[in-house]
Amino acid sequence: MTLRLLIAVGAVAFCCILVAGCGPSQEQISLVKALSARIDREPDCNASAQFLRNTYMAKHDRDYVMWSMDFASLCIMGGNYDTAREELLRCYDDISKRQDEEKAKAAAASNESLKIFKGEPFERAMVCTYLSILHYMKGDYNNARIFSARADMEDASTNEDMKDYRHDFRLAHFWLGKAYLKLGQEGNARVAFQKAFQHVPREDEDDERDDERKDHARSRKKRSRLEKIAYENATKAKTPILGVADLSPSPAMSEMPVRLPGASPDESPVILKADTLESMSTLAFQKQVNLTLIIEAGIGPVKYLVGENAAMDKIIRAEYPERSVTVYLNEVLAGRAFRLLDMFHQADTRGTSEKDRVQMTKGILQSILRRLPYISYAAAYWDVRADHRYWHLLPGEVHIYSSKLRPGTYTISLHSFDANDHSLPRQRATHYRIPVHAGQENVYFLQTQYDHDNTYFPPKE
Repeated sequence: MTLRLLIAVGAVAFCCILVAGCGPSQEQISLVKALSARIDREPDCNASAQFLRNTYMAKHDRDYVMWSMDFASLCIMGGNYDTAREELLRCYDDISKRQDEEKAKAAAASNESLKIFKGEPFERAMVCTYLSILHYMKGDYNNARIFSARADMEDASTNEDMKDYRHDFRLAHFWLGKAYLKLGQEGNARVAFQKAFQHVPREDEDDERDDERKDHARSRKKRSRLEKIAYENATKAKTPILGVADLSPSPAMSEMPVRLPGASPDESPVILKADTLESMSTLAFQKQVNLTLIIEAGIGPVKYLVGENAAMDKIIRAEYPERSVTVYLNEVLAGRAFRLLDMFHQADTRGTSEKDRVQMTKGILQSILRRLPYISYAAAYWDVRADHRYWHLLPGEVHIYSSKLRPGTYTISLHSFDANDHSLPRQRATHYRIPVHAGQENVYFLQTQYDHDNTYFPPKE
């Protein structure tokens, strides 16, 4: 969910109030709720997925793939992995095979959104990566291998000016390595794992990180002050608020305790863990792991219209604070998760296509025609807008945690940190009764979420 979408729906609701004396429709409310699942404190992923399926996907129109992607995200967040896999297979089939020449010609001549939506290269690569992971979870390692390889091919469709980034979809390489390892192809697995921990930086990446660190330092200072005020007001009120906690402290990752309050005195359940991404991506380590967590953090990139007559689109990083994650098992530090996918990095390296150049020409041409006598009125109605459709519910980042544990049932807590490695108390997310079965690899999707652990519901009278 993006701020721009919230503002747009809010504007629609406001117009409804002014014109018709009523608020936004139930469909508009349900759509906002569905597309805000990654920032909602209490997302109802199953109900939202059903809403998208009944309201938008049943039409199977030119927007079907976009809604299918969002539907699959909701299913994964809700733990409905089989449904997500089946839908993503239909989605990928549409991407691969569905054609409509008439819509394509209309889009080339006017509004680009008239064509069938098939996503950006990084979105198609993520469809395939999800399919690889979901097949891997079912024990179908050959299809897991096939879809990881296809993810790499979709990422390779990056344009010529970004050719250095064509094979840098590291999350897909990691799961390709795991699939090869299960299939007994250790040589191929070793190559795939090597690609998984090789990062190709963008030209302005260092400057972006410096700006991020400064921004997060300012945000931390402001957040700590306001959290302290809120805690004092809540506890010193005439009627103190029950269950309130002081969330102003935000220690550095290096200052976090090995054992949190409430941890049992038993020894750590972790038998083997990786201290670096490189050590996690070795055959020896991956042969022994029995727990792998796919941790989705933040919200994905936002696409919007820019340029002459909105003929171009731009993708920017969404605002979210999480930049790294550590894992606690039963309140005992179990290790760090390693980031294998920065979705904005993938979006920002898509390159300039022939389609982009055509759109730029259309935008300039319309401006020229609008200044000419006789045809200016008709030219004003020529819609040359770019395609601003995108996968709303992509995560901003994906981190992987792998280890070998003693079999059992665990409480798994995800502790998030900002760009300066300072704790984000409101992004902590705890998941209860997660089983780690003996004799198999246990794979789970988990998400960081704002106020996941900090919402208090007073008892009903």
